[in-house]
Amino acid sequence: MQEPTRSRTAAILPIAAILFTAVGLRCLFLAKQSLWLDEFASWWFASGDLSRALHSEATNPPLYYALLHFWIQWFGTSEAALRSLNILPSVASVWVIYRLSERLFSCRIALMAAGYAAVSTFQIYYAQEARCFSFLELFLLLAAWTLWNALESEGFARALYYGAYGLCMTLALYSHFIAVFFFAGQGLFVLVRRMKQVPFYAAGAAVAVLAFSPWLLTLLDTAGGGGQSYRHHLVLKLPQAYFSFIFGDSLIPLDNVATTHISETLYSYLPVLAASTAVVIVLLPFCWLAWKRWGDRMLYIVTLATVPVLLAWVVSIKVVLFDERYLMPASAFLFIAFAAAIQEMFDWRREHGQSWQTSAAFGALALGAILLAVSLYQYYFVERFGKDQWREAVAYLESAGGPKDVLLFEPDFLHYGYDYYQKGNLPYWKLTSPVASGIVRHPDSLKDYVSGFNRVWLIRSHDDNDGVLETVKSLFPEESHRFYARANGISLYSFRVEH
Repeated sequence: MQEPTRSRTAAILPIAAILFTAVGLRCLFLAKQSLWLDEFASWWFASGDLSRALHSEATNPPLYYALLHFWIQWFGTSEAALRSLNILPSVASVWVIYRLSERLFSCRIALMAAGYAAVSTFQIYYAQEARCFSFLELFLLLAAWTLWNALESEGFARALYYGAYGLCMTLALYSHFIAVFFFAGQGLFVLVRRMKQVPFYAAGAAVAVLAFSPWLLTLLDTAGGGGQSYRHHLVLKLPQAYFSFIFGDSLIPLDNVATTHISETLYSYLPVLAASTAVVIVLLPFCWLAWKRWGDRMLYIVTLATVPVLLAWVVSIKVVLFDERYLMPASAFLFIAFAAAIQEMFDWRREHGQSWQTSAAFGALALGAILLAVSLYQYYFVERFGKDQWREAVAYLESAGGPKDVLLFEPDFLHYGYDYYQKGNLPYWKLTSPVASGIVRHPDSLKDYVSGFNRVWLIRSHDDNDGVLETVKSLFPEESHRFYARANGISLYSFRVEH
């Protein structure tokens, strides 16, 4: 099933151009937007000593924070410096997508899959975010590559590939707990389609499990704790995840305003939804043709593009952990599947000639390309699509605030945004859940705390409980309210303290 050397030689220039494009798009406007709360967490964990990076938080294994810890020793803690670490694994993932696709299918399919990944705004977004997901994707792609090579090899080579697979899955597990669902997808494929290799696979998997065992108890405790606290629109999460995988997050806004009014959002963007649905419907029959042509090779890719996502969604009915960013590696396998389908489309036209069916198919393909181009444009140039505006919010606080002002952050973790961007060092109070509940029950405790200050600022985000806000409004006259609407939104309220 391998192509001749001549085809690979001819592909050197195209893949070089694809990689160059991937680098350029991932470096473009890298620091245009401010950091958001999850990136502040990365900065906080990585900017201390190595022990803090290694013992960061229960919900995320420490590999990324440890890597970022050393990275910022060399390059600093600016927005561009923090985010630039992820450019490396993201571009490397484009290369691995090419190599995996070439190994499974053909050089032409490999170039299309790599090109898709290079220009995907979904991929670019997480390449420009100071979080672990680009590393997670790279390690899972390498695991998929080494596992397939192990399944197709014999003797000592098979043992080497299974050992490499165990190492790659160890790195993936230490990047993010969601790797367990990809582990399950790989195991399911081996169990169903390569039964004779189950003992060899089990040995390679055991390497990863044993290496991850120090963190396994922490993972189980986290799962037992109930997962994330929100369950908004869980039914819509599954189609929304695949929409993001295919077209990115910058065709339809997914900020707090859009999700609060989800029906109006869907109605307003009905043409985009209809166009994207048409593209997918046209591609699916060609995915079936690719499956018939390539057999287990196509099944392998489809399994890794679907099973982890479906498992995470089903588990989220009980323990909410489904998020498309966690499952970003599935998008890479989806690109490969769609590239194989597009190749089938070209083969169909060559075999059956021009007809209304082929015209419709290629019309849908052109429509998909237009949607990807619009997604790219809106990602870089439309202000609504982007991260929380903490840089702007903190700049306003420090320009409007004074030395006799005090800041109240609700929830308490919002203070990291101020800590990162502040220059004036205004005093603040972190309103943890017990403190916030105490203020609502005993408003006078807040009066005692702000005694001696002339103004109180209440900074809110990621919180639908208005108890503290209503309490502060009942105690002090409101002076102003400013709202930064992008992404999760940030509200700044100022109140005058009357003595």
